[in-house]
Amino acid sequence: KEEPAIKILRSPNEQLRKNCQIVYIIAVEGAAHHGFQPVVEALARNQKDVATGKPYDVQYKSKEIQRALFGLFGGFKRGDMDDPKVISDTISTLCPDDGRKHVIIEDSSFPSRHADDRRTYRVKRQVEWAYLSIQEIAESETALNHPFNLSRFYETYSPYADIKFVVLHRPYLETIASHTEWDEGIEGHSNVIRGFMLLLRRFLDSNILDDRTGRKVWTLICIERIVSKTYEFDNDKVKQARKRLISHLARFLAWPRTDCPHCFDTWKDSTKDYNEVLGGETVAVLKEHMQQLEGIWPPVGNNAAWQQCSV
Repeated sequence: KEEPAIKILRSPNEQLRKNCQIVYIIAVEGAAHHGFQPVVEALARNQKDVATGKPYDVQYKSKEIQRALFGLFGGFKRGDMDDPKVISDTISTLCPDDGRKHVIIEDSSFPSRHADDRRTYRVKRQVEWAYLSIQEIAESETALNHPFNLSRFYETYSPYADIKFVVLHRPYLETIASHTEWDEGIEGHSNVIRGFMLLLRRFLDSNILDDRTGRKVWTLICIERIVSKTYEFDNDKVKQARKRLISHLARFLAWPRTDCPHCFDTWKDSTKDYNEVLGGETVAVLKEHMQQLEGIWPPVGNNAAWQQCSV
């Protein structure tokens, strides 16, 4: 007699869960996730397990996680993201029970890629989003499942892995200026990005604390707080701000080393001027769009002044 599929899953084990951490960098398109991801990866590679002395096993853009979440690399053939066999195969491959701490980093943006991208996303970007209201986008089945369903992912994988979300916010006009030709043009792109901001905010509001540990599930990073122009290019102030950020990230992720002298070695401040890219008339329209984000995005960080982002 065939056993129920759910029996394939190993029983949740707190030690195994502790040694299996998925760090997802949540960002809308254009919010500098490509630049910030190496910072998180460098911090992870700077860690050693206090108990064993072994360095963390750090994986970025793992085919296994992208198979499970997005359907890439033959993921369709294996079943849906929350299929018990998919969960079992994914967790056991990413986090073998070998006594090491495994850290998996992923940073695919919301939304991801073009509508006509050839990659096998289970649900691809939709052209129609550019013409919907932000509420319609946030409530649509296609957007809720692109590039994957966050709520289902957290619900079904969190028993087996410590899942943390590092949420990025970049000033809105700079964010939109990064991809002016996407989604049928600037206004359409602004529409799509705002729709996903609302979708993400709803997810974050529903998942504040980890039921198992009582620790925060996500933290907010203001990109404006780590760029040189914010501090009028005062190198000492920039270094201090970045050091404070690294210390905060390490504590949030429960990583032992809170210093990382080389974490920002690959970081480059954007030199793009959104006024030049967008033009005055378009900036005026986008500022009206920004007003609709009041109370939606950016989400509220903690009470520290450096974690309060401007729209």
